[in-house]
Amino acid sequence: MRFRWRSTARLVKGTLSESTCFTMSAHIGTHVDAPSHVIDGGDSVGDLALSAFFGPARVVDLPGKGEVGPDALPRGALGAARLLFKTGGKTFLSPLAAVRLAERGAILVGTDAMSVDHQDAADLPVHRTLLSRGVAVLEYLDLSKAAPGEYLLVALPLYFRELDGSPVRAILIKT
Repeated sequence: MRFRWRSTARLVKGTLSESTCFTMSAHIGTHVDAPSHVIDGGDSVGDLALSAFFGPARVVDLPGKGEVGPDALPRGALGAARLLFKTGGKTFLSPLAAVRLAERGAILVGTDAMSVDHQDAADLPVHRTLLSRGVAVLEYLDLSKAAPGEYLLVALPLYFRELDGSPVRAILIKT
């Protein structure tokens, strides 16, 4: 569902405020996926610990096209708690790479691609792998101006208690 909005009150003579109503998918633009997005009975956005979405993060180049397996992960990707992959939208992780990241301490994996999975992945195996291991998923980041390196990430989801995802306003502060 694409983003739509409409005015519900106009700031004109005699009114006190302007107001709008909007509708959109929880997975439009930069967003967080909750486990309930792919796991029946999984936690919703309202159940997520915010600590995964705020703290030291590492931007890592993942150039090329296609799937990246565990042995092709850049050395800088292993051991970081929050990883943000700069892919140009053309590279995605394999489920085994996702397992390796979780085993090496990742608590959040983000990408500038629309999804951590290949666009044609029917069962979203990378989502399932990460989310079932407690690793937060952050997608469709704008990393175009972020050089590889260390940052402070702030990307808090909105408190939608029962939803399977949430838009975020993600910022990186160079450390």
